[in-house]
Amino acid sequence: PFKTSMAKKPSVMWMYKSTEIKTSEKIITTITKKYATITIKHVESLDCGIYTCKLHNSVSEISVDFNLSMNDKPSPPRGPAQVSWKTEDTLGLQWIASETDGGAKIEEYIVERREVGKKSWKQVGSSSQLSIEIVGLKKDSSYNFRVIARNAVGCSEPFIIEETFTAAKAEIKKSLPGAPSVSVNDVTSRSVTIQWNPPSNTGGVHLLGYIIEKRISTSQTWERVETVESSVRIFTIENLKEKSEFFFRVSAENEVGIGEASTTDKVSLQTHARPPSPPTAPLEIVPVGPHALTVEWGAPESDGGAPLEGYKIAVRDAKRQMWMEVGRVTTEVQKLKVQDLVEGSEYFIRIFAKNEVGFSDPLENEEPFKVVRPPNYTEEEEQKRSKGDDPPSLSFSTTETLSSWMREANMDADIQCYTKSSVLRRDEYFFRIWYYASKLFK
Repeated sequence: PFKTSMAKKPSVMWMYKSTEIKTSEKIITTITKKYATITIKHVESLDCGIYTCKLHNSVSEISVDFNLSMNDKPSPPRGPAQVSWKTEDTLGLQWIASETDGGAKIEEYIVERREVGKKSWKQVGSSSQLSIEIVGLKKDSSYNFRVIARNAVGCSEPFIIEETFTAAKAEIKKSLPGAPSVSVNDVTSRSVTIQWNPPSNTGGVHLLGYIIEKRISTSQTWERVETVESSVRIFTIENLKEKSEFFFRVSAENEVGIGEASTTDKVSLQTHARPPSPPTAPLEIVPVGPHALTVEWGAPESDGGAPLEGYKIAVRDAKRQMWMEVGRVTTEVQKLKVQDLVEGSEYFIRIFAKNEVGFSDPLENEEPFKVVRPPNYTEEEEQKRSKGDDPPSLSFSTTETLSSWMREANMDADIQCYTKSSVLRRDEYFFRIWYYASKLFK
C-alpha cells in the first residue's frame, strides 16, 4: 500500500533478480491508486530471492526491494552414521546434519528404533546435538535405527540406518571407567558446590556411582566426603573450614573398580563471599516516650555468601554531620529501643548488616524522625511497659564511652601529613593530633 493515494494510477514493473517478470497463470500483478501487489501461486524454493517493485509516473520514480523466503520442513539427516556400544544395553549413535534446515532452525533430531521382526517404530530419545546415547536395549534383540530432523514447520523424512545392530554380537571389554569432567558451580565461606559430566567411557558396563573427595591445600591426604548414585551430577560439600583452600575430585566406579579421578583447581573459600545486602525496608520508627523510640527492620535479602553475624546501629542528630554507633546486636534481634534521646530533636538512624567480610550498605530513614512525647504518655505507663516484653535497648548518650583513644604514631615536627592505610571497610574513625613542645616542660 502507498502512504497517500495517488491522483493518477502509476505504472509498475516487477523484477526478480534484476530480470523483468512477465505475468502468467503462476504470477499475477495488480496496480491501483492505493497499492501494488504481486501474487505467486504454488511457490517453490526456486521462486525465493530478491524481488523489486518499480513505480513511476510523470513526476517521479521509486523502487523497493524485498526478499521472498520460504519455510519448509528440513531435509533428512545424513550418513554415514557412527555406532559404538557403551555397554551391553547402551549404544552411542552419531550422524551428519541435514543439508538444509528448510529456512527455519532445526530444533531437535528425533531418534527411533525398531526391533527386527516388528513393524512399528518407537521413539527412544531426541537431541539438539548430532549424537545420542540409547539405553535399555535387549541383549538378544536386533535393532534398526532412524533419525528425523524437526524444525518449526515440521519433521523431515527419516534417515534410516541400513545396518542392523545386536548387542550379543558386540565385542565389549570390561574395564575401569574413565574420568568425569568436574567443575566448581558455587562457593561460599563454608561450602563448595561441584558438578560433573559422566565419563565418555564407562568401561563397558553401567556405572555404580561416583566418589567425592576433598583435600585441604596444606595436606597431601585425600578425605572421602561421599559416595553418590550414578544419576547424581551435582553435590555440595558443607561445613568446610572458613578461609581455607581446598582441592576436590570426583571418580566414577563400576563393577570392575574405581576409575581415574578428575580434580578441580584450588578453591579459596573466602574469595567468593561479599558483604551482605542492606537490611530490608521498611525501617519502622515509633516513639515510645519523650526520650526513646523503637526501630524495626527486616533481614537482608542476601547474606553475601557468608552467615550473618549481626547488625550495627548508628544514630545522627539531624543538626550534626557525625554518625555515632550506639551498639551492635545479634542476628536474632531485628527490633530494639534507642534511649536517652533529646525530646523535640530530630534524628537519622542507620542499620548495617554484618558477615565475616564486612558491613552492608545501610538501611536509613530518608527524612529525620522527631522524638515527641506520645499521646496519653505517662511515666507510670512507661514503667509498666518496661516490665513487659520490651525489645533490647541501647543508649545514644553513652556512645562516646564505647571506645577509647589509641596512640597511632609519633611524627617529627616538620611533617604535616600522615596516611593511615589499614582501616576497616565502612567503619568510621575519629583522629586527633597533639603537639608536644619539650621546652614547655623544663
